[in-house]
Amino acid sequence: MGAGTLAAAISGLATSLGALPFLFVRDLPRRAYDGILGLGAGLMLAAATLGLLGEAVHDLRADDGTLALGRLALVVLGFGVGVGVAAAMDRFIPHQHAGGHHEHLGHPPGHDVHDVHDHRAARQAYAVVGALSLHRIPEGLAIGAGFAIPGSSHLGIILAVAVGVQNACEGVVMSAPLRQLGIPARRGFVIVALSGLTIPVAALLGQMLAGAAAASMPFALALAGGTLIYVTSNEIIPESHSHGNEGTASGGLVLGFLMTMVLEAILH
Repeated sequence: MGAGTLAAAISGLATSLGALPFLFVRDLPRRAYDGILGLGAGLMLAAATLGLLGEAVHDLRADDGTLALGRLALVVLGFGVGVGVAAAMDRFIPHQHAGGHHEHLGHPPGHDVHDVHDHRAARQAYAVVGALSLHRIPEGLAIGAGFAIPGSSHLGIILAVAVGVQNACEGVVMSAPLRQLGIPARRGFVIVALSGLTIPVAALLGQMLAGAAAASMPFALALAGGTLIYVTSNEIIPESHSHGNEGTASGGLVLGFLMTMVLEAILH
């Protein structure tokens, strides 16, 4: 197992950290969850902008100082494809979402993630687990692309840390409805932990894509950056701001961004 796949596996297993509290309790304070969710959003935004996209636009000028339009076009195309892929997954894979997204599987707008009332709750809870597992594919691709850069494995480490924190938050999202349904704590923990296995598989694919040819590297990095930015904007930030804890969530986001900046400076 390569370094990238190993880091991705650890990041994926971080989902189990979010499930750990539910071995002992049935619920967590919403404010604490929103703050952690904001932290994950800040980590992912910084990793995408300072890391993936920063590396993608590096050396855009040719030896004579002129702008390499072909490389720039490749970066723009990769970013657009990444956003498109994330948007398509968001549109066609039903999943738990923040209030206001009526087309998604989950609870009606304004309801908390922990509220489970109707007879379809069990099916929906398992669907949330499965859908969030699929939604981790872009995150795995990003980690793999980060480790594929020659001599720049620090970017992969930063991405693995950022995604790992976010996965811990998603572990809470998946565990809460399972516990509310009365599913045994240990069984729910195993289900949530195993859902993180999609990340190392996707990371291996991302590493192969980015390492296939040096010319494809800017495209792969921009694609990964675009997916992370879209997912953070469309999924994580709205969820963290939809329960009246906007200040806590924003504080977590700023802290996460600063942490990634420091980590980048230390590892680079």
